[in-house]
Amino acid sequence: MPKTTVLFVCPDNSLLSPLAEAYLNFRAGGLMRAFSAGVSPSQSLSRHVHRLLSARGIDANGLAPKPVEIFLMPHAEIPDRVIYLTDQDPVVLPPQWKTTTSSHWWNIAAKPPFPEGFAACAAYFERIAGAIDRLVEPPKSAGVNVSNRVA
Repeated sequence: MPKTTVLFVCPDNSLLSPLAEAYLNFRAGGLMRAFSAGVSPSQSLSRHVHRLLSARGIDANGLAPKPVEIFLMPHAEIPDRVIYLTDQDPVVLPPQWKTTTSSHWWNIAAKPPFPEGFAACAAYFERIAGAIDRLVEPPKSAGVNVSNRVA
């Protein structure tokens, strides 16, 4: 059975989408695979990423800001979902993605600039973790699994 793949997108790929990538890869237990990218990637990760992830026992090694264009190349894996973490315009997706990829906006944060303090970053991470928890284990309603619901 193929893994569900998710591409998290945020403006700079320095905080929100790397946190989402690492948390989903950790939380999904190998059933899903996450990647992250930015429209205009930063030169480095936010100084809070390693601290936030390590507090939950998640390894941040290998995380680095990446441009979304590398995921749009013809040889790149086509994700099942593209999840935008901010109030942003969608990326123009390749035509071959239209039949297999769904787009979702979680609106974890408004448009940049984002607050840079640790408390604000921790609050963003809590929102991301909650949305991913709902994605991985959707709530059951009246005994019926509502797994098609998005976070």
